[in-house]
Amino acid sequence: MVRVQVILLVFLALLCSGVNAQDVHFSQFSQTPQLINPAAAGVFTGKFRGFLNYRTQWGAFGNPYTTYAASLDFPISKVSSKQAYFGMGASFYKDVAGAADFGNFLGALSVSSVLPVGDNHSVSLGLQGGFGQYSANLARLTWGSQFNGTEFDTELNSFETFNQQAPKYFDLGAGVLYEFRNSSVEFLGSDVSSFNVGISGYHLNKPKQHFLSATEDEIPMKFIAQFSGTFDVRGTKLALVPSMFYAIQGPYRETTPGMLFKIRMGNSTKYTGFFKEGAVYFGAHYRLKDAIIPELYLEFTDYMIGVSYDYNNSDLSSVTGGNGGLEISFRYINKPKAIQRSSFN
Repeated sequence: MVRVQVILLVFLALLCSGVNAQDVHFSQFSQTPQLINPAAAGVFTGKFRGFLNYRTQWGAFGNPYTTYAASLDFPISKVSSKQAYFGMGASFYKDVAGAADFGNFLGALSVSSVLPVGDNHSVSLGLQGGFGQYSANLARLTWGSQFNGTEFDTELNSFETFNQQAPKYFDLGAGVLYEFRNSSVEFLGSDVSSFNVGISGYHLNKPKQHFLSATEDEIPMKFIAQFSGTFDVRGTKLALVPSMFYAIQGPYRETTPGMLFKIRMGNSTKYTGFFKEGAVYFGAHYRLKDAIIPELYLEFTDYMIGVSYDYNNSDLSSVTGGNGGLEISFRYINKPKAIQRSSFN
């Protein structure tokens, strides 16, 4: 007889190796630009941009699912917003679950080409290539053969032999992003409206992988559509920040619309470069048929930190009691110091 952890491990392996596989995702999708569209690399105001992301969920089942991610991107040869330039970025994520830390690692490089098509409009095209691998630490599990009649003795031979790491696979992604911004001069107190719309695809080469099995399976392609915007309420320090995320992968669909309210705070100095600027964002998203996601973000000059929580309201809530996932993000953008403005993008 094997323990429950082993059954869960095999179950997770089947889910991740079959045609019904679903990628990791973050509820704070605006804070993971390269995970949702490689064309977003370098599309921002500043010298470089970095993100750190942490998510833990399903703690009600015992060992929680934990996901880590990080990314860095920057524009190349950007002279002004009216001239074409390139963007480049690097990102990775690590997803682990259960007592054996079963999960997936993916590291990728993104390159984009950004082309202004008007005073307030730009279009970018992006490509992403990376390598991934599934793995687990089976030494952390106990097996039926190690039960001595009273307890599980890890000193006993389990007589189990597994290849604990699957072969690496190459992953290909691509995307297109359109952005509108009605002002090139940005400082606290201006009335600015901006939004972007993107479409992307991942696993376009249908990479093959296997884990705990000799049979290879294709990772199904994933397609993402997203929208986000910032609309200042003229004459006030309030702005509306709507966004929406839609993904399709195999039989899975995910639709997450939402709205944040932004309140600008502080003052900035255009001439000296000294500024005390910040903003508070609060609101919620709703992942259809799954979770309500309240969110809070604090932004101060170049830094932003975000906290959200998935309150599960699907049929699974009878087991989870509504407990979903805690998520924390950190963003740093090295922005121009002479003319500055709070921005969620």
